[in-house]
Amino acid sequence: MVLMETRSGVSEEEEQMLREVSGLGHDITESLNVEMLRENANLNGESFSGKIGKFGSEYAKWYARYYIVPEKLMTAVDHNDLYVHDLDQYAVGSTNCIFIPFDKLLARGFSTGSGSVRTPQSISTAMALVAIIFQCQQNSQYGGVSGSKLDHDLAPYIAKSFAKHFHKGVLYFDENLPLEEHNITLGSLTLCNSHPRSYSFAVQETKIECLQAAESLIHNLNTMSSRAGGQIPFTSINYGTCTSLEGQMIIDSLLSATMNGLGSGETPVFPIQIFKCKRGVNQSPEDPNYDLFLKAVECSTKRLYPNFANLDAPFNLQYYDPTDPNTEFATMGCRTRVLADRHGRNRLSGKGNLSFNTINLVKLGIKHGIVNGRTVPHEVDFQRDLYHFLDIALNGLLHRYKIQARQPAKASDFMMREGVWEGGELLDSDESVEECLKHGSLSIGFIGLAECMKAMYGKHHAESEEVYATALELISSMRRYCDMKSEEHDLNITLMATPAEGLSGKFTKKDREVFGSIPGVTDREYYTNSFHVPVYYNLPAARKISLEAPFHELCNAGAISYIELDGNVRSNQTAFLKIVQYALSQNISYFSINHPIDRCGSCHYEGIIGDTCPICGTKETDVPMYRLRRVTGYLTGDYQTRFNAAKQAEVRDRVKHR
Repeated sequence: MVLMETRSGVSEEEEQMLREVSGLGHDITESLNVEMLRENANLNGESFSGKIGKFGSEYAKWYARYYIVPEKLMTAVDHNDLYVHDLDQYAVGSTNCIFIPFDKLLARGFSTGSGSVRTPQSISTAMALVAIIFQCQQNSQYGGVSGSKLDHDLAPYIAKSFAKHFHKGVLYFDENLPLEEHNITLGSLTLCNSHPRSYSFAVQETKIECLQAAESLIHNLNTMSSRAGGQIPFTSINYGTCTSLEGQMIIDSLLSATMNGLGSGETPVFPIQIFKCKRGVNQSPEDPNYDLFLKAVECSTKRLYPNFANLDAPFNLQYYDPTDPNTEFATMGCRTRVLADRHGRNRLSGKGNLSFNTINLVKLGIKHGIVNGRTVPHEVDFQRDLYHFLDIALNGLLHRYKIQARQPAKASDFMMREGVWEGGELLDSDESVEECLKHGSLSIGFIGLAECMKAMYGKHHAESEEVYATALELISSMRRYCDMKSEEHDLNITLMATPAEGLSGKFTKKDREVFGSIPGVTDREYYTNSFHVPVYYNLPAARKISLEAPFHELCNAGAISYIELDGNVRSNQTAFLKIVQYALSQNISYFSINHPIDRCGSCHYEGIIGDTCPICGTKETDVPMYRLRRVTGYLTGDYQTRFNAAKQAEVRDRVKHR
């Protein structure tokens, strides 16, 4: 089929570029390239809105490729040495992700640009506004949006609701109002003793309201298709350390609402939930929030969320101030970490990651390893090439940063005008955002450490202690490079354990075309995520955790580790708890446990389902069975229809850890 006729006066190069765009359009409209349409598991790329979004995305990539991106970087991408994430956002200078200061926005009110919002006077209104803030901010950037301490941020609105319900109780029970209004608090023993009926009534009404508000928040964040391409906002919430009665009620309600599920009882995909674990707060029976930690474990056995953040890992304690929850480590679904800042903002809310590029370690291993018939690998040449591509990746980030930094504040209207990015509210609309963005991070990622080691030495890092030491030193050297360049450029340049979703198959497919199918290296449809032990390698859960733990400290832009469990873990929460506690003891920074959650399309039973539902007897050939799985830290819909082929293959290959 001829997609575009040759035009007179057009050079051969221009003609080729035009044909590329025309070909992309045809692939999208006719759904011919399903892999392209499924690059993002959070997006239905085959829908009308998904296709429209893909049109814009693919043309923006094409424009960036030919007119914006440095030639060396684009050549490295074309040769499969590097990958530029979110290339479609490159030319306009938008940024990746951010931790939103909900406390600030809720306390003073905010404007969406179409209308202003007052300070909420109840927890139900506050949680509704959290969803709106998430939605507004998502349209100012392209990556994830997160709340780093939602329990702390929302606690004041529990207090407001309690006071409101207490005043109602006084009227109902004909009790006198306390002489001092400021004593109307949830934690007041005096109030509890002097007005027992009003106090009890207010507590119960506040609990009911808080649970309804939490359910509303979770339902909203799973149904607001307001992001480009008809996606729901990519949201994360962190909680678990607020020990006030108000904060504890927030945590408890979020967990209860999550376990209750959505309208038909299905597991909510968003928000990604992260329970922050801290000794002295929620890790021992005598700790004030220990019961909430146990409830988080129960919730995770049922819904795969929450994941677990380790505040006690030494590298997460570097800037920790017990009086300031904004200095507590928190993360996002795919692992972003921006706690440290060489410019002084060693806290989370009000900043985020700006962009990142990923290095294909596997190709380097193939070029210089024993798979090419050598008796010994060429380690010196490997290091030379590694630093060559580190330089190209970094120069690309710096080039992109210049584009991002020169944007006027009005380009990211809500984010800067409302001070979501700290300091943005102080800028004039035409003023550049550089002074704000310098507090964010530029990250170099990597993929396929396991296959790289296999290509270099014939074994991956879980098969040999010697190879493991080499792998650890390799990632250490990449971290040292990032630290050195941070000093040189006075920017936050960090190392990321890349959350490879679509990329895991892209790199592999191209390398296999060049190098053929190499056992243990290119013979599968995907490369192993970052530093992880291959999903198909059989080893105990504790061993996998201990092997991956040391890499977390090296990856200061973020990392996640997880294990796979078989069977219905809902019936063995004790074992689940022990695994989480062991991961924390090994200084894993961010951790989750995968287990199968299948859902019958007929009776809505959730659990483990084979070809036939064990409850109603419906066969999969008659009614779809929805199979929920984790991608790279977050959940999505049925993996068989939303995951690309590479990720589907990875799910099929995952062995269970015992």
